[in-house]
Amino acid sequence: MESDAENAKQANHTVERLRTLMQTSAFVGMPEIVKLIQGLSARAFSITIDELAEIIEQDVSVTARVIGSANTVGYNPTGTPVYTISQSIQIMGFERVRTLAMSMLLADGASAPSVTMDQRDAAAFALSAGLVAQNIMETRFGDSERAFICTSLRCYGRLLMTAFMNDEYREAQNLFDEMGEDPAYREVFGLTPIELSLALLQSTLMPKDILRSLQRVPPLLAHVPTNKPDDDLMVLADFSVKVCDLATDATSDASQFKLKINTLLRGYGDSYRFDRDKVQDAVRFAVARYNNFGEMYKLKRAPNNTMRLMIARAEEQDPPEDIELAYVASRHRAAERRRERKNVEDLAARKAEAIKTGRRIDAEILQESVKTLSVMVGVEDPDLEIVHKEAATALVTALTLDSGIILRRDNDGVFKYAYGTGQAAGGLRSAIEQIGPASRDVFGISISRAEDVLVSDVRRGTILRYVPVWLKLNSAIMSLLILPIIEGNVVSGLLFGMRCRGDPLTLDGATVQALRELRLRITSAWRKVPLPPPVVTDKKPVAENASA
Repeated sequence: MESDAENAKQANHTVERLRTLMQTSAFVGMPEIVKLIQGLSARAFSITIDELAEIIEQDVSVTARVIGSANTVGYNPTGTPVYTISQSIQIMGFERVRTLAMSMLLADGASAPSVTMDQRDAAAFALSAGLVAQNIMETRFGDSERAFICTSLRCYGRLLMTAFMNDEYREAQNLFDEMGEDPAYREVFGLTPIELSLALLQSTLMPKDILRSLQRVPPLLAHVPTNKPDDDLMVLADFSVKVCDLATDATSDASQFKLKINTLLRGYGDSYRFDRDKVQDAVRFAVARYNNFGEMYKLKRAPNNTMRLMIARAEEQDPPEDIELAYVASRHRAAERRRERKNVEDLAARKAEAIKTGRRIDAEILQESVKTLSVMVGVEDPDLEIVHKEAATALVTALTLDSGIILRRDNDGVFKYAYGTGQAAGGLRSAIEQIGPASRDVFGISISRAEDVLVSDVRRGTILRYVPVWLKLNSAIMSLLILPIIEGNVVSGLLFGMRCRGDPLTLDGATVQALRELRLRITSAWRKVPLPPPVVTDKKPVAENASA
């Protein structure tokens, strides 16, 4: 129930955001295809001839093509000269002009070089789905023009998502493999593209029977038709969109596509008389009509993946290899990013729990922090402050320490304070004295031998004398851990931590290995962000200047 409420809240946010964008000045920069489709669809079946003409005439190129079509033998066998959209409507008919205008808008959008590939793909998808529905409806002797419009409008939400919320649209697509298409859209937007189409268009003056064609098909209706034209149209529109979904799935080869179409057909029952041959013919029809638009109207042919995949399906070929590889690589990268984000979130939760309860989960926290650091240092210019904070915090949390500090060796060989966390870190920042391999204490031993030093209990034996005075004066130490950070054969820094109370510190094998990996990530970051070179002055000594 909580998930449903969150989805509803997110859906409302998505719908209101798009409505605002389409009603404000942002609408001026909106892709022409979305503007005009909104006008064509706002009163799709109650609009007058003059209103339709006015909408189409907003786009000069579409106007010219409609008029050009009205002057061809195919549309105008009498050869009556046509000069306006209104005359075109009289010659070709209201329904055909509206469908032709919508087709041209989508064909333009599918090949426009000025928009993103996702926008071209969305326009090509809407056009393909509409043409598939139109062809199937023609074989059933129904209203094929209406079938085209209704099916294309089911894709209206997808057009808007790519036009206004393209980053979120890609995020949803990258979740398909993990959770399925509809759940992925709901995760990101709160609703699917078809649900968005209905949400935005139901506030217009469109007839109820047209709005019904945008709704989700009840499972029973897909198997048992009611012989009502409106229901029939809704099922056909839903079916055509799903055919194009399968056709544009780059991970399915030719044989898999056929199997998936057969499975889809079984979901709609025999009574609708859809069969694979008709589907194949409809896909070929969509490709042929798209190519015809391009040749007849000389469309600019910026590529889109949707039509390349549709062409492969029409020819019963496997998807183009470059599209398939790009698709798989994109999903793989997205899955890796999601895993890393989840690791970061889980680690944060475990850290909070460990701090709250005092429970030790040494190796697990360190291993997760290593993964987090791998992401942080994987960029070209990592943020050292964040890297240091992650490493020091992981050390303190995993080992239940009171403080964790990172020292970095400067160009003069002096180990200086780089980052600290915990109760004693602030006081030690100014108290730390010069540390190096010549230091006669536990730090000097660790640096000179490039070895880890663990003092479980400084109160036992004579080890306390090897703890430097500046450290003893500023912290009541029980356990001390010093870990050299090594670049090549040189100790370039130290990561050390202290426990002041509780049980003496001990380390198991898994924790020791995780600590090694943690330091390697720090080393990787330091290599990418080296220390600035020492300041060199060109001024000569005063005495030398004087003698000169």
